[in-house]
Amino acid sequence: MHRPAPRLIVLVLATVLAGFFAPVTPASGDPLVPLPAPGQPLATEVTATSAVLTWSRPDGPVFRYSMQRLVDGAWQGYASMPGTSYALAALTPDTEYTFAVYAAPLAGAGYSVSPLSEPVTFRTLPADFTCAVRIGAGRESFAVHGIVPWSGVPPWPWRATFTIAPHLTVTQVWNGSLALDGTQAFLSGGWGTPPATGTPIEFGFHGRYTGDFTPPRDFFFTGIPCEVQTSTGPPRPTP
Repeated sequence: MHRPAPRLIVLVLATVLAGFFAPVTPASGDPLVPLPAPGQPLATEVTATSAVLTWSRPDGPVFRYSMQRLVDGAWQGYASMPGTSYALAALTPDTEYTFAVYAAPLAGAGYSVSPLSEPVTFRTLPADFTCAVRIGAGRESFAVHGIVPWSGVPPWPWRATFTIAPHLTVTQVWNGSLALDGTQAFLSGGWGTPPATGTPIEFGFHGRYTGDFTPPRDFFFTGIPCEVQTSTGPPRPTP
């Protein structure tokens, strides 16, 4: 019987073993898919030195978010966070800010970082910000008129909050829309094109009550407390 030559056996065995132990070179797979961009941030609770930004989460395995600030036409890293909101602090009064966020994926999830979201631009309140609310009550009816003087571009949109007693019923709102959660009221306004620089913001509502009149209280405009005055006659006519 013919037997293979010893040298041939060694060569075949060496070839098999080399192929078995050789490092595997990964095949060139598909490129990583960028995560979708997060939703455009919304600026709320804007004060002279602070604001809160919130945005919606994009689809995909998000690990963290990176916030960027636009400075002199260039985006600069500002903060990193795991959630979809961030409280800005130590801001400069009466100053315009522009922020955007992008999402970073979980490692090994097959995604790359997302594009930047649509940016949000807002202006902090002046250091001497004032908000005045006048409340007038007649027999079984009342009216509230708020005015916020503004030297620069007013916040747009804006939000006012206050507390209202259960036996008070709001019948008409102007320059805003009202939402109630028990005794906590949320008055929102500021749609479309912002008004001209220096235009004051005004808002108000009319209502009825039973029993003794308990004025609405704890008025805040974008997080800043308002001065409240109550009189026995209704405030000046409202639009």
